[in-house]
Amino acid sequence: MLPAIIAVGVITTVAFLILRVTKGGLPAMYCKAGASLCFIGTAFAAFSYGRERFAYGVLMILGLIFGLLGDIWLDLKYVYDNHKDIYLYSGFISFMCGHVFFISAIAYEFTQYKLWHFALSIAVCIVMALGVCLSEKPMKLKYGKFKPIVILYTFFVTMSAATSIIGMFTHGFSAKFVWLSIGSVAFLLSDLVLSSIYFGENKNTRLNVLINHLLYYFAQFALAGTILLK
Repeated sequence: MLPAIIAVGVITTVAFLILRVTKGGLPAMYCKAGASLCFIGTAFAAFSYGRERFAYGVLMILGLIFGLLGDIWLDLKYVYDNHKDIYLYSGFISFMCGHVFFISAIAYEFTQYKLWHFALSIAVCIVMALGVCLSEKPMKLKYGKFKPIVILYTFFVTMSAATSIIGMFTHGFSAKFVWLSIGSVAFLLSDLVLSSIYFGENKNTRLNVLINHLLYYFAQFALAGTILLK
């Protein structure tokens, strides 16, 4: 069942990318929602094999569901131009909530979690958030009124990656933390590309859209698959 869901997810993602760069609109949004349902389906299928990690699985699934909601809000931004600001804020908030669940799941599995691990993660997040803030002009970006939520969101998406990487080194490169690190870093990179698409001049290109979504869907399927790993 799991390989079939992943296969359908790959096909749906490819179909979405074709629609996104050619037509856009509601057809692309529906196809994107279908692809996102597949990474949630992957998580549920993995959960059925690894129920001994009940809390971790539930937290990851909740994070992925908020990812699906974020996908829908962000695509509605292109469909209903008059309300694009509301949909963009909704997308940011949904993904931020998703990362709160991801961070909680990672911390739950982080059996050797210590105060200095938390302090190091916070320090990395603050540096990353400041870097995003200070790089606005050098990168020719214009955050405008979205600057506060961009900085806040950067903190949370970086926290997922930082906690995963610290956990990977602490747990001797266990398969779960390796894939958590790969997935969370891919998520962070996809958001950096997305930031340039939304706030940069002439950055909404087909290539950037492809890179953004390839990184994003790889990240979500990788994170969903960690539910299988011990």
